[in-house]
Amino acid sequence: MVDTENFQPPRFSEASVSPATPETGVHPVTRPSRRENRAATQRRKLGWGIPSLKVKPQPVTSSQSKSRKGGRNLVAATGVGAGLLAAYGLTLFLVKPLFAALCVVTIVACLIEFRHAIRFTDRHLGMPIVVIGGIGIYICAWQVGLEAMLTATLLTMAAALLWQLAGPYRGEDALKNVTLSTLTVAYIPFLGSFLALLAVECGAPATAVFVLSVTLGSDTGGYLCGRFLGRHHMSPSISPRKTWEGFAGSVLFAVTVSVAGTFWMGIPWFYGIILGVLMAVVGTIGDLSESLMKRELGIKDMGHLLPGHGGLLDRMDSILMAAPVAYIVLKFAIFSQQGPVLS
Repeated sequence: MVDTENFQPPRFSEASVSPATPETGVHPVTRPSRRENRAATQRRKLGWGIPSLKVKPQPVTSSQSKSRKGGRNLVAATGVGAGLLAAYGLTLFLVKPLFAALCVVTIVACLIEFRHAIRFTDRHLGMPIVVIGGIGIYICAWQVGLEAMLTATLLTMAAALLWQLAGPYRGEDALKNVTLSTLTVAYIPFLGSFLALLAVECGAPATAVFVLSVTLGSDTGGYLCGRFLGRHHMSPSISPRKTWEGFAGSVLFAVTVSVAGTFWMGIPWFYGIILGVLMAVVGTIGDLSESLMKRELGIKDMGHLLPGHGGLLDRMDSILMAAPVAYIVLKFAIFSQQGPVLS
């Protein structure tokens, strides 16, 4: 039985009650859109983005436990990295057009992965323009050079602007969509096309393989030292597993591979120290930048294509940042003074 004499109705704060509409006198209920429902469902599945979310613990197998303790699978990660290096290196030395085609496929795959990663947001990327323009940017870099690549990049950004103003999603947060499209063009196809410039403008195909090897060494050193020696976190809010010990390992391995590569390239060894340090630094910046994007999107990996890495974009993030720096140093600081040694 309910005590009617001492019964008190529940109290609600004024902020929690929507005002009644003057026409009906009924408090309106704002329903989430279909896109918001999909985004909320995805966040619940991932367990990201909602601080108060409590996920029911699941039984963990021994293999999953090892994977969580170590982050990535060392054998799989190293094997995939070495396999990609071998694929790019062999095609570059044996059949250059096949190397160009492989790079174009990589750029398009990274764009598709990124579009898939933002599918639960309310942003529209303008994929037709971004993909076609990205292919054009790489072809211009491969066939003509830096000036044509810059021109193609600006034209692609302008086309992305027109697409957002006159395309199927015109008027829906156009400024944010344009910003996302232009940043995507600059991040993936523009930075990725510096690999083409390294191969065709910096003396020999060995230059591009040299840069890829240093980047792989930096990633491997960072992973090994971070896994076994990591104690001091670099930026826990962005990348919880990134440590200063791992960064030191990245620098050490990158400098070692870079100095060894200078004897193969025929350039002074101290340039290897400069290149190794710079590429380790910008590679780490690339890792943190992508970790920040994934944190904002509420995802762990950009994809699941590569064992031990996640998506292809997870593997290429440090290369995208390191390739332009290596090109500038090799092209304008080294080869401009003594000329390329290899041919």
